[in-house]
Amino acid sequence: MTNPNFMEDRVKDEWLKISGRMRRHWPMLTESDVRSPRGDAEYLAERLQERYGFDRREALLQVYEFECEL
Repeated sequence: MTNPNFMEDRVKDEWLKISGRMRRHWPMLTESDVRSPRGDAEYLAERLQERYGFDRREALLQVYEFECEL
C-alpha cells in the first residue's frame, strides 16, 4: 500500500522547483499562490478549490494526478 503522505511530501519538497509547472497546468493560479512558503499538496488543493470551484475530492484528485507526473 502506498503511503498517503507521500504525495504531500513530494509536492512540498519540490514546491519551489515546480511553481512554473503548476501555473502552466492550472493557469488560474496566481503567482502568489505558487510562491507561498506554505506550499504543499493540501494548500494546492485549497487554491484549486478557490480558483476553479472544484469540490475537495476533485481538487485532491487533480493534485494527485499532477504529483504522479513529477
